[in-house]
Amino acid sequence: MITIDISTIDELLQFVKALSDRHGSNTQLWYRGEDNSNLTLVPSIQRSERRLERERFLSNDFYIRAKQTLESPPSRNNYAYWIALMQHYGLPTRILDWSRSPLIAVFFATESYRTVTDQDACVWVLVPDALNAQEGFDRCIYPIDADTTQEMLLPAFKHRHHNPELEDKILACASTDPNMRMYAQQSCFTVHNSLRRLEDICDEQMLYKIIIPQDRKHYFIESLRVLGITESFIYPDLEHICRDLRDYHNI
Repeated sequence: MITIDISTIDELLQFVKALSDRHGSNTQLWYRGEDNSNLTLVPSIQRSERRLERERFLSNDFYIRAKQTLESPPSRNNYAYWIALMQHYGLPTRILDWSRSPLIAVFFATESYRTVTDQDACVWVLVPDALNAQEGFDRCIYPIDADTTQEMLLPAFKHRHHNPELEDKILACASTDPNMRMYAQQSCFTVHNSLRRLEDICDEQMLYKIIIPQDRKHYFIESLRVLGITESFIYPDLEHICRDLRDYHNI
């Protein structure tokens, strides 16, 4: 895995352009920002044994309670919708969030600069179709509501797969939910039916790591603001519009 340090937006864009040239303009690159560069690429449900043990209970309890509050809930078996909703509202799941935009990933990596002051941030870069090919899928990006993806998500709700060939796999898929926040963030996901870490299974042609020094986080947030990447851009709702206005007017 290739790791580089960057200190400016220009260095970021130069590296991303070099990767795009290397892989070709028809190959997607996905980005994931972390405010702590020491965190590994595993989904939140895998960060403790307790979470893994309680996954199906958590998913089904969420379904029971959320369905009573949604005006137009999806079908019971639309696992992609329910998992995406859980992820969106902060419950641990077996998926990792990615974005098709490096600037959005940098926002997530550096937005906590006021509170996370002693850790370097990072942006991971993934070649998703290469991951899918390595995992035995077609070399393409699956929609999250595809039959294969739905089957990958089944163990989060039920005891086992209908298809054992999908066990111990990681799949890259794209969001299809009619959700403005996901649309604005250019959301994509990796679905993890495996305890393997991406950084352990991806070679230097599939995964890259960009380190942002902790003392440069504020610079990146301010640079993104100039480029129009603000809280209300990332989170298009009234709450974050008001936050942007408070920052803009310094009140």
